[in-house]
Amino acid sequence: MKPTATHSRRFARQLGMGLEGLAMLALSNLALLATGGLSGLWLFGQVWRVARTAPTTDDANGWIVVLGVRLQQDRIRPDYALRLQRAAGLYRANPDRRILLVGGHTGGSLSEAAHGRQFLIKTGLPTADLFTEDHSLHTLDNLRHARQLRAEVRERPFTLVTNRYHLARSIAMAQGLGLQSNPCAAEDRLPLNLPTVSRLLQEAYYLHWYHVGRLWSHWTGNRHNLARIS
Repeated sequence: MKPTATHSRRFARQLGMGLEGLAMLALSNLALLATGGLSGLWLFGQVWRVARTAPTTDDANGWIVVLGVRLQQDRIRPDYALRLQRAAGLYRANPDRRILLVGGHTGGSLSEAAHGRQFLIKTGLPTADLFTEDHSLHTLDNLRHARQLRAEVRERPFTLVTNRYHLARSIAMAQGLGLQSNPCAAEDRLPLNLPTVSRLLQEAYYLHWYHVGRLWSHWTGNRHNLARIS
């Protein structure tokens, strides 16, 4: 269940962890070996369960936070379009809510958030209720910037919209940052195909990496790492 070395290095760079991040990767891999892969399988089960059972609606009144997706040649990917469509549906069900789009420049002249805002405006949502954050480059950064940008997100429950395969890790990171997130899946149901299983395996691997790094940082009192993830 290990992604390519290129993916791992890119994930470490995105997290801004450098050598520390790669050290946590090595430790995570050692933990997988020491447990015979059982720790990874347990997390895969968790990722699968969350992806399969996540709701697609809520009756909340707080903010709707939409996590970004890396752009492809300055265009919105299908996964991101699903997140945006879900957010639009939640807004139409309760127009008193507001939407925060998070995501920086990751493959285009505009940020992920700016592209998302344009997408939602074209569907008829009012610009006054659409807010953007365009400096974050990955999931943890998305959530951290959302917390800094909006006191309501920091202090009250909000709806977290992302794809089913991505929910378990997003929820874990939100909890690590002390945020109260209500998960909402972009897709109506979890697709059962090889690409989805591959993504779930990758998410389980990344989640294992995150948990091992977090536990190790707590045990060793690494304030530098803890400040970044909590």
